[in-house]
Amino acid sequence: MSSRRRVVVNETNEIARETSGAGASQGAIGVITGLVSVFALIFSGVSLYHSVLKQPELKIFVPQVVHYTRDPSADLEVFAVPITIANHGARDGAVLNLTLEVTSSEAGATKTFESAYVVDQDFFVRAANYNMRTKSFDRVDRPKAPFAPLSIAGRGNYSGTLLFYRVEGKAFPKLLTQGGRLDMTLNVTTAVDESLGAIDRFLSDPVAPISFTVEARNVRPNSLKRGATLRMRRVAANTEPTE
Repeated sequence: MSSRRRVVVNETNEIARETSGAGASQGAIGVITGLVSVFALIFSGVSLYHSVLKQPELKIFVPQVVHYTRDPSADLEVFAVPITIANHGARDGAVLNLTLEVTSSEAGATKTFESAYVVDQDFFVRAANYNMRTKSFDRVDRPKAPFAPLSIAGRGNYSGTLLFYRVEGKAFPKLLTQGGRLDMTLNVTTAVDESLGAIDRFLSDPVAPISFTVEARNVRPNSLKRGATLRMRRVAANTEPTE
């Protein structure tokens, strides 16, 4: 083989190797680009779900202290429970009703109460008008507003104090006359947005009930009728939803 022919062959081989390497590099770049596109698409889908499509995810929180009082109109037992409802979902949530199941160790009975009114700090201001003729404190009705369904905006929250009245039944026997422990379970009824049909029904998650125990001491019925409230502290707090 002549020297000139050898040079031509060597140059041809070199060009082939360079072309092959460039093709391999372009193939690797194409694979990387494809993977990046897939990950970007997945990220966009997850972001869309959490920012727009995610159903309301409501969580209920109850503080360490709840209150017990009496409604003088019919000597009804009333529980005043401060609550916070947080919505970790992207879409608005609606709370239609809340019920409170209360079991008394003193009375050995269980009664169901429902959210009937919403109150503010004025409800806890005790009436102080003393009637000289009757030699007793006049009873002044405490301000309260009827409970209405709550709309919790996406990524929003609600905080307020609710009054729970008996769903039905007689005023007697009382759950509390002297003191003792009360086992409470707070249940929430919600409305689910089903504008996306089966997808919403599949993604919706009911709100789990909250169970906790409080202890009442030094119950004074006459004082409660005049507007006093009895503070009850949680003794077996369980702030996490029950399974």
